[in-house]
Amino acid sequence: MIMSTRCRLLLLFFMFCLIFAPFPAHARIYIDITSPYLKKIPIAVPYLSAGPDTFENRLLGKKIAGILSNDLAFHGFFSVLDPVQYGGKQDADWSRFRLDYLIRGRLNRTGNRLVVEFRLYDLASGKMIEGRRYRGRVRDQRIMAHRFCDIVVKAITGEHGVSLSRIAFVMQRDGFKEIYSADFDGYNLRKETNDRSITLSPRYSPDGRYLAYTSYKSGRPLLYIKDLRRGTTRKLTEYKGLNITPAWHPNGKLLAVTLSKDGTPDIYLIDLWGKIKARLTDGPSINVSPTWSPDGSKIAFVSDRSGGPQIYIMDLKTRAIKRLTYQGDYNTDPQWSPKGDRIAYAGRTNGAIQVFTIPANGGDPVQLTFCGNNENPSWSPDGRQLLFTSTRLGPKKCLYMMFANGQGKRRVFTSLDGISTPFWGPNAF
Repeated sequence: MIMSTRCRLLLLFFMFCLIFAPFPAHARIYIDITSPYLKKIPIAVPYLSAGPDTFENRLLGKKIAGILSNDLAFHGFFSVLDPVQYGGKQDADWSRFRLDYLIRGRLNRTGNRLVVEFRLYDLASGKMIEGRRYRGRVRDQRIMAHRFCDIVVKAITGEHGVSLSRIAFVMQRDGFKEIYSADFDGYNLRKETNDRSITLSPRYSPDGRYLAYTSYKSGRPLLYIKDLRRGTTRKLTEYKGLNITPAWHPNGKLLAVTLSKDGTPDIYLIDLWGKIKARLTDGPSINVSPTWSPDGSKIAFVSDRSGGPQIYIMDLKTRAIKRLTYQGDYNTDPQWSPKGDRIAYAGRTNGAIQVFTIPANGGDPVQLTFCGNNENPSWSPDGRQLLFTSTRLGPKKCLYMMFANGQGKRRVFTSLDGISTPFWGPNAF
């Protein structure tokens, strides 16, 4: 009896320590940006000090601080103090503000060369948590800020963010549909193809090195891979019929694609040289648009085997298939969340196409968009946001982002439209 009482006392003491022990500053976790009870993390990013201390360099220090501030705010769980409130000065009286963290920075510029230093401080302890020095050219200022933003996000939340990611999409210009890419925040727009034809479905490899897509430049839809590091492109598949909708396996060594070489479109597993490793679907129905679960054990895809297009899930080990969507008569374009818990898709309701998410193991879908036609959802690499196209401003599709609960919708580009099939790449650029 005495031992039992002691055990209970020890257990209660252990639980008390777990519940009330303070977390170290670098291990604070504020993850759920969709929660109505979220406490945003207050942080300040004053203007970088400059060497030499010239007007031009001070402007550059202000610009870099602005880029980093915008990066942090973009993630949804930081509240960045407006520098107007303290004049942007690094030696401000921080006790006047309710802040958890402070980022101090300095730049040194010699001609076109730039050295930038950032330091992240916990204001409760006064200790520096992280610090980095970056060297490059003046034009590399954005990537320097992006890189330190990722360091900050990881240090405070325990997870990587999206500041090292890029987005790819198809845009129509001069009668052609070509693939373009940009940083996650819409800057550094780059044209990835010049096929002077129709391109579709760009998909980054898990490591961000390759871009797989469909092109009609030979007169029919074939699959291609672009090596983004070398800038070279090669043909991936040229089977008879359709060669479309590539989806990278999480290991980056295989792809699930749609081929119609044997008649009806079906999903096949191929290697990086287009060799077929397995046929995953078979039968009279149309099976397209595969997307992988994060562990690579399952795919979700679209099939009309029940009449209209619906989303199904296949277990790759057993080849068992189950239907996922039941609401609505037209559900397409599934995209599996990197967190593995939900699948985003486009479905028709009340005569318009809207973006939904649904639990990956089945359940009730949640409608996220309500205005115009909204299609082509693609998850951010951290699974907290969605990229999609929308006609809410007019007949031409524009590119938008929103948080995973449908809040915070904002347009990515203010002057670009005619965009389709976007994809949010990994946090690896």
